[in-house]
Amino acid sequence: MTERSRSSVAVVGAGVSGLAMGLRLQAAGIPFTIFEKASEVGGTWRENRYPGLTIDVPSPLYTFAGHRHPGWSRWLPGWREILDYHRDVATDTGLREHIRFDSEVVAATWNGADWDIETVGGETERFRVLVCATGFLHHPRIPDFEGLGEFAGELVHSARWRDDIVVAGRRVGVVGNGSTGVQLVSALGGVASHVTMFQRTPQWIFPLYDFGIPRAARRALARFPRSIDRTVDGLLWFADRFVGGASVREDWRRRLLRRLARSHLDTVRDPELRAKLTPPDDVLCKRPVVSTRFYKVVQRDDVDVVVSPIARVVPEGIVTEDGVTHELDVLILATGFAAHDYMRPMAIRGEGGVSLEEAWADGPHGYRTVALTGFPNLFMLLGPHSPLNTIAIHESAELQSDYVMQMLDVLDGDGIVSAMPTAEATARWLDYIRDGMPGTVWASGCNSWYLGDGDTPVLWPYDRRAWHAALREPQLADYELRPLSSLTP
Repeated sequence: MTERSRSSVAVVGAGVSGLAMGLRLQAAGIPFTIFEKASEVGGTWRENRYPGLTIDVPSPLYTFAGHRHPGWSRWLPGWREILDYHRDVATDTGLREHIRFDSEVVAATWNGADWDIETVGGETERFRVLVCATGFLHHPRIPDFEGLGEFAGELVHSARWRDDIVVAGRRVGVVGNGSTGVQLVSALGGVASHVTMFQRTPQWIFPLYDFGIPRAARRALARFPRSIDRTVDGLLWFADRFVGGASVREDWRRRLLRRLARSHLDTVRDPELRAKLTPPDDVLCKRPVVSTRFYKVVQRDDVDVVVSPIARVVPEGIVTEDGVTHELDVLILATGFAAHDYMRPMAIRGEGGVSLEEAWADGPHGYRTVALTGFPNLFMLLGPHSPLNTIAIHESAELQSDYVMQMLDVLDGDGIVSAMPTAEATARWLDYIRDGMPGTVWASGCNSWYLGDGDTPVLWPYDRRAWHAALREPQLADYELRPLSSLTP
């Protein structure tokens, strides 16, 4: 074995995917450091804490394999409980000792043999492998409304919520009606003196029911941990066969979901309001929104749904294009994230100094969701083409981490200095992604951030079985493996 036969790994981000990667590296005894820009783990669950924030998938799914949690208090628990789970995993496993907090990575440069990682303080450190686990719901999207800075009340993006903001008894405006907007309106109706939701495109709302998990059930799960694994397996099977199947093909499952969503919408009694809330897109085109409370809340006398576009923001509130001024005390931007930024704005430069911006000039993409041509020894978790709508985030991150671990075995072999996918292999992969789109709900002409910025979707157009097959083991013929002898003496 050569002196370069032991990989050192830099992982950027200590959210779900960064923790998944860290757990694999720790178990294998591979030297690694997780760089985290904040002072705590948790990613989006650390940064988001707005009123009404809960998970929107069953809680058993939101755990790492080998670290199942029998103590969830609810089927759809709130953000604090989810954050506590990830904190506990980092602490109980000793993973926290590998995390460098308050260390934002601003640049990463390939020097021909290693990655030079630069943090915001100007420090530079060298690693053989770079794993970007920065997530996709990370950078808040701030709309460029005219006069936004002139608003005289409280102005906040939902991902930057401040605990000192008072909403009780005040006039609150919520811009946006995705999962965040729906949760906010559902929580604030009857608490604020008046809630105004500014809606651009209505979305289908699915009635996923929440309930408290009895303590007796939690004690039983703790005594029989394999029962949690069976529960997770059953939920994953259902999500893939039913919801996932409805996404990727037009059959009885999609028709049934249409009827379910339409039936839920029909609980809105007022035909004018119901028309406002009727989406133009097919079900599952956009990220699924779940709530059993939203349609009840928007029918309150102290809640309005405004569909006229926002013309400008003025000190006293929002003026819509129909000329109406909506007076507000608090304005919440539930306008989502720049989901296609991925690891940007980090200044990443690969072979020959090519930047990530240049590589992604025609839109974000990757090879088998984890690697990128022109960037040796760089891997992505939950990057472009990763499943986002029907396959559990933890499962996806763990599957990609397992793939990366196999590539580390390759790099730790005698005489191999670097690995990256060939341009031909990436082109075949992107053709495979495009070929999967016909027949999916996203090929119906709908408008969704899942579709990407270029001609290649950023989502996964196949089922869970195909997802596992794609990442089961590396196809080394698709990689350019450079020997140690290629380094300049």
